[in-house]
Amino acid sequence: MNQYFNTSDARIAGPTRSLPTDDSYKLFVKLWLHNQKIYAVTDASVPKGSIKHEVTQNTAMVELPVQKADSFYQNLKAGQVAGSTLLIDFPFPAFPDNMGHWAEVLAPAYSCLSLKRWTKHLPAGSSPRLDAILLINLSREDLQGLGWVHEMLYLTVAPAMDGGGAEGWQMPPIIFMDDLDAMDRAAWLSFERLLVPHDRYSHSQGLGGFATPEIGTAFRRAAYAHAGITFRDAEAAPKTIIMLTAVGGEPIANAPEVVAALQDAGRALGMRVRPYSVTAGAPFASFVGVMARTGILISRHGPLLANVMFLPPGAMVLELLPYNWDWRGISEIYVNLTRSIGDVHHFAWRARHPRWALYPSADEERYADWTAEECSSSDCLEVHARAHMVVDSATVQEMIMDLAPGVFRGASVPSLAQPWPSASHGLPVTSML
Repeated sequence: MNQYFNTSDARIAGPTRSLPTDDSYKLFVKLWLHNQKIYAVTDASVPKGSIKHEVTQNTAMVELPVQKADSFYQNLKAGQVAGSTLLIDFPFPAFPDNMGHWAEVLAPAYSCLSLKRWTKHLPAGSSPRLDAILLINLSREDLQGLGWVHEMLYLTVAPAMDGGGAEGWQMPPIIFMDDLDAMDRAAWLSFERLLVPHDRYSHSQGLGGFATPEIGTAFRRAAYAHAGITFRDAEAAPKTIIMLTAVGGEPIANAPEVVAALQDAGRALGMRVRPYSVTAGAPFASFVGVMARTGILISRHGPLLANVMFLPPGAMVLELLPYNWDWRGISEIYVNLTRSIGDVHHFAWRARHPRWALYPSADEERYADWTAEECSSSDCLEVHARAHMVVDSATVQEMIMDLAPGVFRGASVPSLAQPWPSASHGLPVTSML
């Protein structure tokens, strides 16, 4: 971090400002970081109420009134990250290997950088490229062994770099939480411009995914190119059914029975069936390559289902939603992603009765009678994340047999769409989108 403290740049002076933006981003000028806190330095020139005290869901801001913001820093050990910094606030830092949460923040960030609306605030003559990335709540160790995170970050920031969507440009430096922790406790670090894309947690309507299907398709094309795979948008989806499971992840108690049902459907439809078990540490190219060869993806709701963003046009997802899994729209994370891309069919079977959940202990089974609305505490959610899911394999097979012909005939996504299944208790029902 020493390089940021070797500056006498006059741009470090001045009050913090929050610029007028829209639902896709926030932009702050001259925010300060000191002793692991974010400060807005204000003086009489800053209108009251113009500085919001929340930077992101996990990052609050402290307003620091001073006599003169222009000279505030002169008697301090002060530094500056010059230019434009992209702030990424990972929503649940305890789970840095969760691809679903990465998709929640990176798809909106890619959209924001692609739309380039934020660049209208740049001073004349300033470069519209990013100069740094701030991972404010993740350390280097958190991302160790997760090469795909770095590659997805590379793809995300590409629209704001010299190469645009092309390969071969250099990533801006990443400032991690441990870099901030290692700063001198007396030091103050200013960010000339801090760009904060809105995700589903901060968007006024709770929207996530890509801003437009065109932007989602551009990201998918870039991912294919980065993985060395040819993207074909005019062909029918591959005739392969993939059952995706995470090694050591969200279990399906009757997985062999489900695979057998898929094989029966595959034989009837002339499709190959392939179980695919993978760890969160798999290479990025492996994720993209498998999805590129998938026509129908079956998976329990879980982090690796974020791979739906790499499915080819016309593919189909059948998501298996666990019992009592609906807190704050959590069951729609991945369908929101496919909706934002626009050319992937997404359906779901939802467990709506406790008989579709096997709890590991009697203590955890006490949550079986809670409603989905009541299951909002971390304890209840963690119990249902751990519970082994029992899938109605006959119904899943029937759904595939009903839906696949239309999907592979080239029917549009809207023409096959049906409402997302409700989490209300009752006998298990099937519903599709």
